[in-house]
Amino acid sequence: MRKKLIIAPLAAAALLLSGCTAGIGGGGNTDGGEDDKTPVEITMWSFFGDREKDVIDARLEAFTEEYPWITVDHVGGQNDDTLLQAVRGGTGPDLALSGNSEAVSSYCSTGVFEDLQSYIDESEVDIDQILPSTLAYTSYEDTRCALPVLADVYGLYYNTDVFAEAGITEPPTTWDELAEDAKALTVFNADGSIQRAGFVPFLDFFENNVATWTPGWDLTWYDDSGLAAMADDPQWAAMLEWQKELVDWYGYDNLQRYVSTIGGEFTAENPFHTGQLAMMVDGEWRVAFAADQAPDLAYATAPIPNVNEDEYGAGIISGTTVGIPRGSNYPEAAWLLARYLATDTDNLVQLTLELRNVPTTTDALADDEVRTIEQFNTMLDIAGNEATRSVPGTPAGAAPRELLSQFAQGWQAGSATDLQGGLEDVAAQIDSQIEQAAGGNAP
Repeated sequence: MRKKLIIAPLAAAALLLSGCTAGIGGGGNTDGGEDDKTPVEITMWSFFGDREKDVIDARLEAFTEEYPWITVDHVGGQNDDTLLQAVRGGTGPDLALSGNSEAVSSYCSTGVFEDLQSYIDESEVDIDQILPSTLAYTSYEDTRCALPVLADVYGLYYNTDVFAEAGITEPPTTWDELAEDAKALTVFNADGSIQRAGFVPFLDFFENNVATWTPGWDLTWYDDSGLAAMADDPQWAAMLEWQKELVDWYGYDNLQRYVSTIGGEFTAENPFHTGQLAMMVDGEWRVAFAADQAPDLAYATAPIPNVNEDEYGAGIISGTTVGIPRGSNYPEAAWLLARYLATDTDNLVQLTLELRNVPTTTDALADDEVRTIEQFNTMLDIAGNEATRSVPGTPAGAAPRELLSQFAQGWQAGSATDLQGGLEDVAAQIDSQIEQAAGGNAP
């Protein structure tokens, strides 16, 4: 399974729910709870489809064996927009699995998901076993409205055969080393076009973006008062200057031509699979994709470079979350399923083995069954690193990252030339989006 950091206009949709009470009030039913045990059927929505839905269904069968009074109707193929519309109309599910952790802050602040703290306090769930980095993206301020189920982490993938040919024995640990290696690994055709890229520095290429590079550059998104810090934190400018220098070395138009001719990210013709790309930032799912689509590929994984030597080994984390939507008919039964999906070690281990995403508890992360593939183990270690973090959430959802991505695209193309002024403008726009979202007005 692959669940990349999704850029979607969720903030406005979520905010439509502020102050909306249509269909709300069906919650509070204790039927199906651990003490009540009244037979109930609950509905769970998820974004999973095809084989992945079958994997989830198998885990739901295991849940029903443990809680025989609860039947689960799993509806796959649902997205966040569908969920928001249903909750607004009072027809939402009892439980929801979302693949977009970036939306949780808006769900918490607008009440799309119920506050889970009372359930946590009254149950035997050990919240301390959940990875702190994943707890960070399942709450907003004082409201914990979701729990993590599986996670995505991002590392550096590199072709070991190509490295050996170039005489490079170790993956880069600093960004300057990465740039140096990228140049050494790049091969040009006779006409100057790129035959093999050492690394593609575009910030909109595959998994390259301001979120996945955040820990490596030690980027501060917001200051202590909650205002956007891009113009005040010099690391943002340093990252973009480094990136633009490497873009210019290749030539922007040359890189554009290269990107237009290579295979798609989630196809067998992915340039890393075919040897046309020596290094790339990618999520843990690439291990499964490579095994299926490029079984003879010689590659290894490592953390992305880091400007702080003592934090090398960390990365960014995001992933699937589970919450109880407002208006759930059977919230007590839904909580039992949420707790099972998020904290049961056997469940998380089996999900990891079947879906090849990262488990989100310390016990599951250390389980021997999930530590059998060297390249995947790197991703597990990144997830468990104390310095691994997520992008701070706000009521504006994905809007801050969308604005930064738009500026980065103009910057790398050369159409935006005032770096400091551009960062100041973006920061102001982000502050405006957050202010509107916090006030209940769609941006």
